[in-house]
Amino acid sequence: KKKADDAENTEEKKPAKKVKELRVLDPKSAQNLSIMLGSMRLDYEVLKKRIVTLDSELELSTISSLVKYLPLDEQMRQLVLFRNSYDSLADSEQFCVVVGSIPRLSQRLSAMAIRLKFDEEVDDVLPDIEAVISACEEVQGDSFLAVLQLVLLFGNFMNAGSRNQQSFGFELSFLTKLNNTKSVDNSMNLVHFLETTITDNYPEMNSFVADLAHVQQAAKVSEDSVQKTLSTLKKNVAEVRTAMKSKEGLENGDKFHELMEVFIKDAEERVSVATSRFEKMKKMIESVAEFFCVDLKKQPIEEMFTDIFNFRETYVLAKKENEKRKEAELKKKRLLELEKEKQKKKNAKFAAKVQLVDITAEGDQQGVLDGLMEALSSGSAFKRSSGQASSRRARSSMRRVGPRSGDKRPSEAELLLANMMEAS
Repeated sequence: KKKADDAENTEEKKPAKKVKELRVLDPKSAQNLSIMLGSMRLDYEVLKKRIVTLDSELELSTISSLVKYLPLDEQMRQLVLFRNSYDSLADSEQFCVVVGSIPRLSQRLSAMAIRLKFDEEVDDVLPDIEAVISACEEVQGDSFLAVLQLVLLFGNFMNAGSRNQQSFGFELSFLTKLNNTKSVDNSMNLVHFLETTITDNYPEMNSFVADLAHVQQAAKVSEDSVQKTLSTLKKNVAEVRTAMKSKEGLENGDKFHELMEVFIKDAEERVSVATSRFEKMKKMIESVAEFFCVDLKKQPIEEMFTDIFNFRETYVLAKKENEKRKEAELKKKRLLELEKEKQKKKNAKFAAKVQLVDITAEGDQQGVLDGLMEALSSGSAFKRSSGQASSRRARSSMRRVGPRSGDKRPSEAELLLANMMEAS
């Protein structure tokens, strides 16, 4: 107990850690900055060197955090004045003193972030532009236009006698409604019939499915979104160019201008290419909209591509269902043919049995003799079996013993046949 009391007294006598007062930063800004620095776990001088040299180990997430939580330029300038009182400053303000000596730090960090994000942003927008250009060419291809002509033909045939007969065209959104027109028994819809007609009569038209390869991606691209992305890229390149104008106060080993000069040259060229392709994309959209009579003010081009893609998917599904239906019908036909063949063999076997004349029947002896003569001529009368042998022995025994009183006397035909079987 005495030792415990001594330990408590020692803890009470131990001086509490002195909290350093903030000189420039407000408590909230200092706290956010301290949390960020704690997550980095880097020496301030090491972090400063990475910023100056544009070290590749300095990740985008780190730079973005610095841009977000770094104090204002005016506060940074004030803190640099406290370099001689460095040890008395709070950790967050010590960091500002170290990195605050880098000229135009905020501009530099923003430029570094732009550089690291640029490739990804260009790689995202360029494929979208190319997809729309390709899709515009595909929907005006021969195979798809032939399908549209066939759909128009079907529509005019079904609308015969109505006000819509002999139409010259239809809205592309109608393609998504074709599967609503069904047969009487609901087993097929108009897309099933369209696929059957094409496959059976115009198989080359089925290539439209593969030809519309970029429609799905084009349906996800917004012209306005692409325009905004390109504007942002141009603005970012201009911002980097501005940050490179001044070369005052550079430290030894500073590679900012050297590396950024290479980046800006490549970035401006790639933005120029993307802008040129975007202008072509807009012209292609206008051409397609005019061709299909689409009002772009009411219906964005991506909606038209969505309708075409949905029709394509419905057609592919109908093709699979038709193939399954044909396979089922073929299987049923084969089963019926097998059943007919089986019945045919059964009937033939039965007919063969019917041809055997019942020679024991009373009445028409002429018929019995005719059957007997046919059996003799074909040779079937001389074919033996175990049953025939037993029958012959029974008949021989019957002849030897002779008829009993009350037994029926054998007919002449029976005796004749028995004698022949005995002779054989």
